Order: sequence, then structure tokens, then C-alpha cells
Amino acid sequence: MKKTCTHSLYKKSLNLIAFMVSMIAAHAQTKTIKIKSENFTETSISKILTDVQWKYGYKITVDPTLIPDKKMTLWLEDITLHEFLDLIISQNQLPYVVVMENPNAATVKIREAAKPNPADVPSNHKPTRTNFSISGVLKDMATGESLPFATVGVKGNIKSFTQTNVDGYFTLQNVPNDTLILEATYVGYLVKRFRLEPSMNFSKLLIEMQGESQNLDEVIISAEKTEMVQANQIVGMIKMTPKNIAKLPNIGEKDPFRAFQLMPGVSASNENSSGLYVRGGTPDQTLVLYDGFTVYNVDHLFGFFSAFNYNAIKDIQLYKGGFDARFGGRISAVAEITGKEGNTKKPNAGFDLSLLSTNAYYESPIGKKLTVLVAGRRSYKGPLYTKIFDKFTSQADNSTQAAQQPQGGGGRFGGNNLQTTTKANSYFYDINTKLTYKPTKKDIISWSIFNGTDNMDNSSTASFSGFGRFQAAGIGLGTTTNDIRLWGNTGSSLRWSRNWGSKLYSNTLVSFSNYYSERDNSQKQSVTRGDSTFTTRIGRYETNDLKDYSFKTDWEYKLNGSNQIEFGGMSTYNRIKFNYTQNDTTTVLNRDDNGIISSVYVQDRFRSHNGKLELIPGMRVSNFSVTKKIYFEPRFTFNYLINRRLKLKGAAGIYNQFIKQINREDITQGNRNFWILADGNNLPVTNSKHLTLGAAYEKANYLFDVEFYQKQNTGITEYTLRFVPQFNTPGTAGPGGPGGGGNQGLAVAETFFNGTETIRGMDVLVQKKFGKYTGWLSYTLAEAVRNVAAFSDKPYFSDQDVRHQFKAVGTYSVQKWDLAATWIYATGRPYTSIIGTYNLTLLDGTTKTFTNPSDKNANRFIPYHRMDVSATRNFKYGSVGLSVFNLYNRTNIWYKRYEIVQENGVSALHTTNVTYLGITPNITLSLRLK
Repeated sequence: MKKTCTHSLYKKSLNLIAFMVSMIAAHAQTKTIKIKSENFTETSISKILTDVQWKYGYKITVDPTLIPDKKMTLWLEDITLHEFLDLIISQNQLPYVVVMENPNAATVKIREAAKPNPADVPSNHKPTRTNFSISGVLKDMATGESLPFATVGVKGNIKSFTQTNVDGYFTLQNVPNDTLILEATYVGYLVKRFRLEPSMNFSKLLIEMQGESQNLDEVIISAEKTEMVQANQIVGMIKMTPKNIAKLPNIGEKDPFRAFQLMPGVSASNENSSGLYVRGGTPDQTLVLYDGFTVYNVDHLFGFFSAFNYNAIKDIQLYKGGFDARFGGRISAVAEITGKEGNTKKPNAGFDLSLLSTNAYYESPIGKKLTVLVAGRRSYKGPLYTKIFDKFTSQADNSTQAAQQPQGGGGRFGGNNLQTTTKANSYFYDINTKLTYKPTKKDIISWSIFNGTDNMDNSSTASFSGFGRFQAAGIGLGTTTNDIRLWGNTGSSLRWSRNWGSKLYSNTLVSFSNYYSERDNSQKQSVTRGDSTFTTRIGRYETNDLKDYSFKTDWEYKLNGSNQIEFGGMSTYNRIKFNYTQNDTTTVLNRDDNGIISSVYVQDRFRSHNGKLELIPGMRVSNFSVTKKIYFEPRFTFNYLINRRLKLKGAAGIYNQFIKQINREDITQGNRNFWILADGNNLPVTNSKHLTLGAAYEKANYLFDVEFYQKQNTGITEYTLRFVPQFNTPGTAGPGGPGGGGNQGLAVAETFFNGTETIRGMDVLVQKKFGKYTGWLSYTLAEAVRNVAAFSDKPYFSDQDVRHQFKAVGTYSVQKWDLAATWIYATGRPYTSIIGTYNLTLLDGTTKTFTNPSDKNANRFIPYHRMDVSATRNFKYGSVGLSVFNLYNRTNIWYKRYEIVQENGVSALHTTNVTYLGITPNITLSLRLK
């Protein structure tokens, strides 16, 4: 057979000259035989053809010299031979299509070229422009959603590329000519390649990208490359799209923050916090931005998963350190979340139902210029929720509640006269709403709303009517035990972005955020005697309220193909209230702070050496109204491509944090946190100096990445009541715990202690990005050492110090199934223990027992490890997934609880290991309309 079409300029083109297919069954001449259901994973084309021949009775004659030497992954469902061969050719970008000469004939020939892939066939046009600019927008082909922070460039030219902004806009300058191949890449999407033609409108180019399909009733081709996470664009940055994390095991929800914890440099051994412990930092040191506004609370259900609904999220970028001058106010990391705008093409809806919660969303265009997205979820008292809730409450508050329970049952009051009523009302919910209006092709106005709240109420009442002489005397006892916790975050932003032209873009917003926390763990006891009632109240009450009002504007100006100037400013007003009261009369801490943080920044993204070297020098300058000082924060980032595979990278900078979440040391029952504003004296502004150096080697489907980092922190603050014996009055606790005192609370200098911290570490990542199996291995070696003189005369390890962490993540797709497994190992975290007790005679002559703590963080827990697995069955309009958390039921210690018990008149110290969750299965059903 002769070739009917040739392309002499198509270098090393994969030419397929002839396929001859014959039916060996006579009836096949009048009946179409279909391939019902087949799966080929990373299989050579020759073997695919051979398997089809033997299974379906076709005779396929192929010249082996004409078959490309590559492998494919195919899911085939109910397609004809004609469609099957067409699939083979089109997916290998061969300039030939299947043409059936006669539907009733016994042969099918591939004999003519028709509509070759324009990205692989030389243009018939001569270039008309050189060194010109292209402006446009990247969108999802199915939904019309813009794709932020994607890469667009000339194929094979490392000098000519750019990145889309938060609205998907891009400007690519110095394009060599108008007949080259343009390439767009975005994590979780198929690479988009197409050839430029002189007739295109290069000022309004629309590029639509196809996501990794889940519609398994159609033919699925996954030979194109898609990534679950991207970890090699910028130093210290990890990027993911939430839809890709659905394959990973989860504890009850598809959680992007838990997925980040599987990456190097992010601690994964804190089951009770979905917050990000990044490179030795604490969660409050990570700036979390959702559509531009700051989210201060990221936890649901005591931290077992995050408050972010993956159905409402389009894109997440995590900067593990060394982030540029655009971001400020935190010293450790930045998590930048972009919410979905809503489907611009057609309405869609879906829901997830698990053993923990229900989750639903709706998205739709309204007219031609407005879109809406609404997503919400709410827990219910199912078996998984109850297990997590009981694990936390029964162990964390056991000692407190035991001390508060009235005596009853078989005790001296008699169980028949004791009536107890428990009010159990516990749930969480979150809701996301976003309206996006595009009045012109250059303007976007969006309004985003977020609220996530946990409400726990396990209060109870008990009454004792008495008997015998108690009843005769008219004596009655009553107890009301409050166990109420409410916490959450509300946030909203109104944003206007404008693409002023090919060189200038702006993004301006006003926002509000409110973090609230209320904890009432107290007991009211009343004694009724005749007409008189005597009431006493014991326990603790805490409230923390943080309000954030912000204005922010960011601008981008492209000077030329090598320089992009970014500048902007922001102003934030914070008001923070915190009150901690003991026994209804003693104010331990009462603060009402406010301040304004104003910042401006400028930076230049500069490329030289034919695009091999990228430099991002920048400066951020902030003013804090409380201290009345100016804070200069220089930043610098570089990337250097030694060759197409090997990259060197690094970053350095100074960072300041004016608002901090204090870790309140509670030796007997774990740690508690609250937000507070720095004052420059007893509560200094936290400062950090970052230095990061690394290298990455990328070859075919693999990435090898290593980064070394160091952070020098000053103004680190800790809070404790262990050093305030003057706080004791009759009937109080003592050095080991809080007690009574004045109503105005303690002086700040008595409870807050400051020092320095040094963090050093190394992150290693080996990632298999594409192919039959995907996943990664990661290792982190790190050390976090604090020096706070009040706790120790020598440095001690920080609470979040974890020396070694190893993580393995693997995913495998077979036919309609996604299988995944993760394994985590981490050496034990440090903790402060209680090493003894002693008795102290108070001024009123009574004797109380107090505890003697060890040196600060002088002990370590046993190593932490667990394995999680999942299996997901996909179908056309959804999936069913089974996930098992902690597969082999490892007992991991959360913290140690210490109690003083009386045994035969002698005080003894009792220690209990409070553990994390054991083996926990979950099943999730996901359905969608489209």
C-alpha cells in the first residue's frame, strides 16, 4: 500500500502505512462485532493488537517496523473495531485515520491521511510575525472554569514561557514566530499542544484543557501525562488540584490538607490537627488564604480533618518556606487556596455520603455573565463520628469530669434517688458560596463566603432528692455540668480583578474574617435546705474572638519577555479578645488587643541566560501600629537550569509575624492554644530568617528532589502557669496548675516567656509522576531547638521537633478501580512529664498536693507509624470508595495524662497514655449529574 500523505518536515514522524484486518467469521461481514470490555495498562501497541486478535477472532496483519515503540494505557468499553483502530492512531498522533471502505466488507483499511494533529504537522503557512506577544486565558474544557497558575510556553523553548495568574490570564512575550507549537500544562490535566496559525487572534487566545476523565462508560485514554501533585516548579512549593486527592485514603473526608501532610517537610504524625506543621513551624505560622482572605481556624472535629470542602476548591499551592514578597504576616509557610467559580457552561450538582457526613454542591451559569457555586456539608452522629468524638472527649476530659461527677449509684446517696440527664448535641458544618460576575472580557468581580463551625455540647444535670434524715430535713442536691465547646471561622472577600491589557493586570479585594472559640468546662453545684439554696461554681471558662478587616491590592506589569514587575499593598485591622476564668471568680488572663498592620511590596521576576536563570528579588515593608516600628523584609529566590533535567534552586528572606497562636502548656491534659496580638515588649513580634538551597533532577516519568533549609527565629513565645506560686490562695492549685487570685488576671510577664528557635532540616522526594503506578517516597531529617530561659538554662527541643519522617504513597489504576496505600513513620515527639509530687501547707493550715514537672520536653514518645489503604470503584456519574485508616491498628500515643490519686491515705501519681485512633474504616458514595 502506498502512502497517500507525507509530511517531509515532520521530524521522526510515526508513519503507519497499512493495517489489514480480516474477519475469520463469515457472519462478521454483515454484523458489527464490538470490543465489549478490555483494559490494557502500560502495554505495547503490538501486544494490544495481538490480544484483540485472539480474543475477538480478528486477524490483524501488521508490519512491525511501522508500529511506534511505546506503551499505552487503554480502557475500552463497547466500541467497534473501526473505533478501536481509530483510537490507536489518534492517541499516538499519527497522521492517518481509520476508513472503512465497505461496511459489509470483511476488511478495514487505514489508507488515507485525514485531519492530522495540528500540533505535529508542519504548518502550511509561512510566519508573518516574529518576537510578538500572545495574551489569552486557560479554561477547563468541561466546566469553563479558569485555571490559575498554569504554565504556557513554546514547546521545546525554555526561554519562552509564562504562568497564568489567579484568573487564568497569561501574556507570553517574545514568541519567535506565529507558526510554532504552543504547550500548556496544569497539574491534573492533559498536556495541551496546538500549532499557531497567523490567522489566530493572539490578543484573546482561549486555551481549553481536558481534565483526567472519570467517565468510564466511554473510552478512556490515559497515555497522556497527568500529575497528582507538582513539586518542582518553584523552590519549596507543592501544587495540587483537589480532585486528584480523591484516590488517596482518608479518615472520613477527601482532605487537601491531609494530602499535603504526605509530602516531605510537612509533619504527618499529628492526627489531632489537620493544620500544617511545615518544616518545624506550628500551624499558626502558616498563612492560609482562601480566595484572598485569611482563615485562622482550619480544623473540624478536634482537628481530625480540615474545614475545607474539596468540592468547592479549584487549586491549592503550598509554599514550604522562602516565599516571595507578595505574602506577609507569617514566618513559616503559605497555603494559597483558590475557590471554584462554578460551571460556566451548564448546571451541575453532586453529593458525597460517608459514615461521617453528607456533602453536596451545586454550580450553574446564570445568564452569560454570572456563575454561582454553593457547597456545604454537615456531620451526623454516625459510627465514625461517634468513634472520633468519644476518643477525644472520654480521654481528654476524663480527669476533669471525674472530679466533677456527684457521688451516686451505689454510693452513700443511693442510686434510686439520683437522677441524671445528659444532653448530647454535637455536630460540625461548613458552607462555601461564590458568585462570579464578568461584566466585560477584562473584568471579573467575585464574592466569596466561607463558614466552618464545630458545636459540641455534652452537658448533663443530676439531682438527688435524698432519703431518710436528708429527706426529712428537706435537703436536696443538684449539679449542672457544662461541657460546651464552640469554635470556627467565618470569612468573606469581595474581589475585583482587571486585565488592563497585555502588560498590566490588577487584583483588588476587601475581606473580613472572624475566628471564634468558646469553651465552658464548669460545674454548678447547688444545695437546697428548706427555702434556702446555696450555689457554688467550679471549673474553667475560655473565650477567644479574633476579627480581621483587610484591604489588599496586587498588580503585575510585564516590562518585556524577561521582566515582570509585581507590586502592591495591604492593610489589616485586627481585634483580638481572650478571657480565661477559673471557678467563676478568678480571671487568669483577660486581654483585649487591637492593631493595624500596613504593608507594601515590590518584586521583579527576571529571566536571563536564554531562560535558564530565573531571579525573583523583592522587598516587603510593614508598619505595625502597636509597636510604631517599620519592618523591612528583603526576599530573594532563584532557579537555574543546568540542563533540561537538572535544576538548582534556592531562597532567602526575612519574615515577621505580628499575630500568634500561643501554645498554653497543660502538662496534665495536653496543650491548648489561643490567638493573641504581639505588643513588642512581653509579647514580641516574631522574626524569622530563611535560607533554602536545593536541586532537582527530572527524567522521563521520575523526579528526584532535595532541599536543605535553615530558619533562625526570634520572639518565640510560650505560656505557662507553672512559675506563679504567688497566684495561690487558699483552695487553689499551685505551681503545677492554675488557681485563685485577683479578678484582673496575672501580669503578662508572669505567664508569657520568650526566646529563640533554630530549625534545620533536609527534605528528599523521589516521585514517579506518570505510568502504571504513581506515587512517591519522601524523607525528612529535621531538628527544631528552642531556647527559653524560663524553662531551661540550656536549649531544649520544640514541641513539634520530629527528627526523622518517612512517607510512602502509591496509587494504581486497574480498569474501573483506583487503589491507593500510604505508610507513615516518624520518630517520637518530645514532651514534658511529671516526675513526682509534693505536699504544701497553705496559709489556712490545709495541705494540698502538687506536681513536680521534668525539664522542658526532656522525654520522647515512642515512634509513630501507620498504614492507610483505599479502593475506589468509578462509574459514569460517581464512585464508591472504601478507606481504612490505621490498617494494622497501631497504638500511637497522643499525650500522657497525669492524675494524683489517694491510695490508703497516700498521694500517688497515676499516668495514662492517651492514644490516637485505632483501625477505622470508612465508606463514601459520590454522585454527580454530569
